[in-house]
Amino acid sequence: MPDRVFTDEQRNELRMIMLEAGFPLIKKYGVTHTTISKITDAAGIAKGTFYHFWKNKEEYLAELIRYHRKKMLPQLISEDVLAGKRKLGREDARIYFRHLVDKEKSIYAHMTLEDESKLMQKTSDFVPDEEKESSIAVRLLSMLDGVRTDVDMLLLANMTKILVLTAEAKDELHESAYERTIDAIIDGILDLIFEKGSAKK
Repeated sequence: MPDRVFTDEQRNELRMIMLEAGFPLIKKYGVTHTTISKITDAAGIAKGTFYHFWKNKEEYLAELIRYHRKKMLPQLISEDVLAGKRKLGREDARIYFRHLVDKEKSIYAHMTLEDESKLMQKTSDFVPDEEKESSIAVRLLSMLDGVRTDVDMLLLANMTKILVLTAEAKDELHESAYERTIDAIIDGILDLIFEKGSAKK
């Protein structure tokens, strides 16, 4: 039987349906137990349709992370800030970094180090890329007030990854000190970004 041919509109609609199905499944089952069958069942489509869009679950997950991050950004950063009309302060940035490891808001909080390793092996999205990560950091810093002039972009990228990896390794850490650990890492990130004594608004 020949492969079904989708119009561009149908492809976009199917892609969005599958991406929308992803995060609720990951919250419920975790990455390992969120199977392609569960994704397509939740989307109400045939399993074979999945492979019209992604070669494997890791490619899907990489796109899901990008999609979810883009979708959540306006909920974290208001339109006037995104448009460059206003800047955020240190405490606003704290909320942003907290979001990266919040179980209700972030896919990373439901991943494990093993999941991260599979993503690195099977996609190019998580391979360290100095240019891409510096560009992301520059965009974030452009929305903040009181930023240091000597921010080390790659150190900032590494510290942000350490924050995410800490959340992914949560089960291997002391539970009673986990929240303090997250706060300490975020404080370190904020100290990298902001001038000493910058307004904590």
